[in-house]
Amino acid sequence: MRFKAPKRKHEIKEDKFITAAFVISEFFKNHWKKLLAVLAGVLVVIIIVLSMGSHQKSIKKQALTQFDVAMSYYSNNDFEKAGKEFNILIENYSSIKEHNLAYLYLAKICLERDSVNYTQSKKYFEKAASKIKNDILRQAAMIGIAKCYLGQNNEEKYCSYLEKAAKKFPHSFQTPQLLFEIAEYYFEKNNMESAKDFYSQIVEKYETSSVYYKAKNKLSDI
Repeated sequence: MRFKAPKRKHEIKEDKFITAAFVISEFFKNHWKKLLAVLAGVLVVIIIVLSMGSHQKSIKKQALTQFDVAMSYYSNNDFEKAGKEFNILIENYSSIKEHNLAYLYLAKICLERDSVNYTQSKKYFEKAASKIKNDILRQAAMIGIAKCYLGQNNEEKYCSYLEKAAKKFPHSFQTPQLLFEIAEYYFEKNNMESAKDFYSQIVEKYETSSVYYKAKNKLSDI
């Protein structure tokens, strides 16, 4: 009785390869239509994604160009044309971050024109404060709201908004100056208790600020 010699390792590997190739071949033969449909679907998705990315880049470029045009007019103090261009940016590019910055500049334009419009400026500053993500610019918008209240002779609201701007952004480089401005306001109103509180905040928390020694000297006078 003859015994078959055991297969060598390379022969076993070859058998497995042939078997796998046969299985794959049969699978493609029986399911090629479905596979083609899947591949076609994947290809369509890739094309759509690439197209959307290209379209988004195009919109971003247009928005930046629009912003640059508006800023050019603003820098030259042509507030009427700058206002129109910023409004176009707001109307047509809501998904771009420059859209939110436009509110900030429209608010400033309302304050810098010959006929100051505190009411409209405040509305734009409020929009900017609610939409802008950058903390420094958001705080600037809140300070703008405070200045509008001051322009409308509403000193209570003015001081209240400065306090909000300082409290919301304690680490901002603008905050010590805001606290000093609030303290000075109370000092002039002869409200020494409140003035002392805000001068003290500067001395305790903002030793490296430019108003530190001013606040310290004021405290020694109270």
